[in-house]
Amino acid sequence: MKRAILLIDDEFIILEALRIQVSRVIPDDIHLEVATSGEEAKELITEFKKSNYNLLLIITDYNLDDLKGTEILQFALEHFPATKKAILTGQADDHAISEFKNTLGLEARFPKPWDSNEIKAFIQSSI
Repeated sequence: MKRAILLIDDEFIILEALRIQVSRVIPDDIHLEVATSGEEAKELITEFKKSNYNLLLIITDYNLDDLKGTEILQFALEHFPATKKAILTGQADDHAISEFKNTLGLEARFPKPWDSNEIKAFIQSSI
């Protein structure tokens, strides 16, 4: 089965930095895809499902221009229940993050800027 990772952020510089970092730690057989909006992410998730991909991991910004990252994670949960989920944020409070862990199966929260070693360890444990 084909495998994929999805990264989502509406700030190009942040998304590109994350993409470069993730691409350095994943095997060549894992497809790495990026989205700059929540709607684009939902389209990609739908396409992954149609194309018989296993979506291993999603890392999304919490505050996107069009949706909350949690809305994307909820959508992904419906299509790929086993997908590992992480949020990038400096804004979500601890109570909200705790709720997301319970309702969405959120695995990790990374502040902006993130610790590259923490992201690397999370990715390696998720694939």
